[in-house]
Amino acid sequence: MTTHGFHPAAALARQRGQSTVAFLALGVALALGLVLAAWIVAASVERIKLAGDKITVKGYAEEKVVSDAGTWRAIVSVRAPDLPAAYRKLADDSARVVKYVESVAVADAANLQQGSVNTQTVYEFGPGGVQTGRVLGYELSRQFEFSSRNVAQIGSIATGASRLISEGVAINAMPPQYIFTDLNAVKVRLIGAATRDSLLRAQQFAANSGVTVGPLRSASQGVFQITSPNSTETADYGSYDTSTVEKLVKAVVTVEYAVTRK
Repeated sequence: MTTHGFHPAAALARQRGQSTVAFLALGVALALGLVLAAWIVAASVERIKLAGDKITVKGYAEEKVVSDAGTWRAIVSVRAPDLPAAYRKLADDSARVVKYVESVAVADAANLQQGSVNTQTVYEFGPGGVQTGRVLGYELSRQFEFSSRNVAQIGSIATGASRLISEGVAINAMPPQYIFTDLNAVKVRLIGAATRDSLLRAQQFAANSGVTVGPLRSASQGVFQITSPNSTETADYGSYDTSTVEKLVKAVVTVEYAVTRK
């Protein structure tokens, strides 16, 4: 028998409706909480990311220099059956070399240096390359070195040295070497120029990427390449060409800049 005014089905329905509303409210609250948390995390990540943003670029600079010093080297050798004869021949040929250098470099002839005499005994070799112990003669040699700040003079000596061969002098002349003595000052200028070039490169990149270049964070200097004017030669440890009077000094720096979003 049902009590007057009380309907179990209606009460159950009202209870279920209240539970549904409560669950919906809880779901909405949780959803809002997750969205808010995600926004906070995203904002934090963005701030961290911006604080850590950077750009790394390479800067390049080059400068042409003209050598202001040079060196010419040569070796004179003689061979004779006996030691006194070999020494006399070497002395005569050495005198011819000195006379030749004096004729070209009148004012700087004193810069010619003569090395000590090197002596080598020449032995006979029999069948099968076995040394017999018999002395065939002696070979004597001496090195000459001439250095000057007159680069044109170095070139003239090197060019004309072959005429000594026509006089019977067995001379082996090496190619002249040309250097630039104030290279350190050039390196300092190039580092500055290469760093400025790196900033321009960074700014150009930033202009196309929606960021602004900030302060310099770090910089490292690469090796210097000193080459002939039209050379593309490079070396991991740097290069220094001494074969040409004119040279091109090249510098590369790697620079890291901070960047921020616009």
